[in-house]
Amino acid sequence: MKKILSVLVLLSSALLAEHKMEYTLSYVGMNMDYKEYDRAGTLLDSEESGYSDITGVEFGYSYFLDTRSQIDLKVMSLSGDTKYVGSYLNSNQGYGSVVSTTTNDVRDIYLGYSAKNEYRNNFYLLGNLGLGYRYWQRSLSSVQIEDYEWYSLRLGIGAEYKYKAFSIAVRGEYQYGIHPTMTATGINDEFELDSADIMELSIPVRYEINDMFALTASYVFTRQEIEESSVVYDNGGNGYVEPDSTAYNQYLKVGIIFKY
Repeated sequence: MKKILSVLVLLSSALLAEHKMEYTLSYVGMNMDYKEYDRAGTLLDSEESGYSDITGVEFGYSYFLDTRSQIDLKVMSLSGDTKYVGSYLNSNQGYGSVVSTTTNDVRDIYLGYSAKNEYRNNFYLLGNLGLGYRYWQRSLSSVQIEDYEWYSLRLGIGAEYKYKAFSIAVRGEYQYGIHPTMTATGINDEFELDSADIMELSIPVRYEINDMFALTASYVFTRQEIEESSVVYDNGGNGYVEPDSTAYNQYLKVGIIFKY
């Protein structure tokens, strides 16, 4: 009888120790380096910021299917200012003739499946597949606001190492943009962008405080490429295109994890 009770106690303890879900709340700082180019490769304009210029939060939720797989949801919301360097449209004055401040709002949502498999002692191989949504409002002035948005298919791989309460991982992810568009004040039709793809490298670190809490921090580097849009006309019959652009964006994230 005592043996049976001992086994039941051990089993109940093990079940209680297995968390089915986690919530993560992180503070995020974004370093933006965005540039637009004409067809000849000439720099047209740029947006730059430091980590303290564009900030916000990221909420994460993970539901564990078993010890090796889970469903993940992430919602990030950022806002802040960048330094704009460029020129007035059709002024022929060239890059650098105008310097101003742009107000930015960035939203990123991800829902996907991830799995891991132990390769060797404390080493794990990682993989994920999911869908995403990206939105960027670029307010160059009160009368010139551009809204970029697209959905994406996201595929990632990585490796993780665990040592006692610490873990560190290196992840790579490709985000294929689906139906990328841009809208601008004064123009009724959408700019249909040819593509909007992102390559991402992230290095997350985690420290387990106890069975209920953990700390997390991560560095994220992304390379975003947007290809030139189709021609869109305003009410006066003037034609416009959204040019090619490349952005090297970096993020620093620090947060806490609640385990249930």
